[in-house]
Amino acid sequence: MLLEDQLPRIRKLIREKLGALPTGALQNEVLMRTAFRRLYQALPRMIRLAVSEHGFVEFCMANRERLVNFGDVVSEKISAAKTVTVNESNAVNAHNTKREHNEELTTAEMLATAKRVFLPTYAPNLILTRSKGAKVWDRDGNEYIDFGAGISVNSLGHQDPELMHALTEQSGKLWHTTNLYLTEPAIKLAESLVEATFADRVFFCNSGAEANEAAIKLARKSSSLIHPPEKREILTFEGSFHGRTLATVTATAQPKYQQGFEPLPEGFRYCPFNDFEAATAMIGSQTCAVMIEPIQGEGGVNTAKSGFLLHLRNLCDQHNALLIFDEIQSGMGRTGKLFGYQWDDTEAQAQKESPEPLKATVPKLIPDIVTMAKALGGGLPIGAMLCTEKVAQCFKPGDHGTTFGGNPIVTAVARAAFMKINTPEMLSGVVRKGAIIRKHLESLNNELSLFENIRGRGMMIGAGLSKAWKNKAPAMVTACQNYGVLVLVAGPNVLRFLPPLNISNEELQAGLDRVSLALKNVHAAELASGSQS
Repeated sequence: MLLEDQLPRIRKLIREKLGALPTGALQNEVLMRTAFRRLYQALPRMIRLAVSEHGFVEFCMANRERLVNFGDVVSEKISAAKTVTVNESNAVNAHNTKREHNEELTTAEMLATAKRVFLPTYAPNLILTRSKGAKVWDRDGNEYIDFGAGISVNSLGHQDPELMHALTEQSGKLWHTTNLYLTEPAIKLAESLVEATFADRVFFCNSGAEANEAAIKLARKSSSLIHPPEKREILTFEGSFHGRTLATVTATAQPKYQQGFEPLPEGFRYCPFNDFEAATAMIGSQTCAVMIEPIQGEGGVNTAKSGFLLHLRNLCDQHNALLIFDEIQSGMGRTGKLFGYQWDDTEAQAQKESPEPLKATVPKLIPDIVTMAKALGGGLPIGAMLCTEKVAQCFKPGDHGTTFGGNPIVTAVARAAFMKINTPEMLSGVVRKGAIIRKHLESLNNELSLFENIRGRGMMIGAGLSKAWKNKAPAMVTACQNYGVLVLVAGPNVLRFLPPLNISNEELQAGLDRVSLALKNVHAAELASGSQS
């Protein structure tokens, strides 16, 4: 009954820290749990010694109407639609009043403002304000270990000193110019990429979708110069994700991303992923390019089977088609190699060196085009299309362009990120840490039986939920957030883990421990509700 005795104190803290929350906030589980976790830190030390944070939060959640409304339990049930309308109106009024008096908004008011002014393409529930290393903090001071890394963008974590130095140094020199002129950072980054990869030429843009757009245009232009009009088809794979522009969403072989945007551009076909026979049948004289993610990210962290990428290379050579690897999420060391496709090449080389007789000589895997983005910028927006000299010569001045691509500040930071990631020490560390994540998840699964499989490479890992836990991935992500760790989904049935590549062993273990606590809590709650046998 200790906490019952502290109800007046808790009410006062809520009033001081959060202000007057709209009634609708009570139904927002994430918001209220975050608020109560913050309040726990403000309790007297004597109480915190006697009551755990988890116990405090659960008590407050069970009594939130008594606490937040500062009085009796709300008896009148207002319809959901009316509640939303009233709450939004209250939030807007509170926002305007506080803005007039130059007062700080509560988190609830800020979230309401975001809902009012942003296009409803996302539904976030956290407002992050600062970061360091593998950790981020929201505006209420709650700490989270970042296992999403901005969807594989912040691969060196947050506020990396070397990236900060590159940013600060270049920002004092030159911020922007057009591509009518050259800048040293862009030249140096392009040179580094060419020296470290198969590529002879580089085109800089601002995102992964833009990089894939450039690759699609280049493939079509290349074919138009030497082949008849019938050879313009681009083959992609079921479950893929290549962007949200009209061309890249069409290349994305997932109908859910395409619905409502018809008519889509013509000339795309979709092949089952990892199906050798289907690829052989579908790639032919009409094919100008094959585009594939070596590891599908949004599609569920699906890894190309050993030899499949080499198979595609051979088919493209037979039919004079270009091979494009979309390495936007799997590149920049995420898998333990600079590019995800290089694992297939490594496995082929291992076969070649085997003392066992080989069925055939396996050629080295060299793409025609590779697209990059996300981690390349170390947190700043950039995309890049890398290609061979032969393909590059198909573009002439005016065929493609960009206003912001190759920005000097961004390319300075990107080069610092590239040079730091593309080292044997960093890449071997990715393999080692990826094994730790996988082992932890496997151990947890042995206890809870949540996952059907755990897949991926390096520190790009997906945990596919078993049939008994179908569609529970979003709820599990919310639970992880409540326990102070940010995890992603890849659809409703896959948890996706993409920690910073340079996360410390201590932070990695702490994050994994929080994941375990969160999922055990979900498991226990489901059993208690009778949803799981």
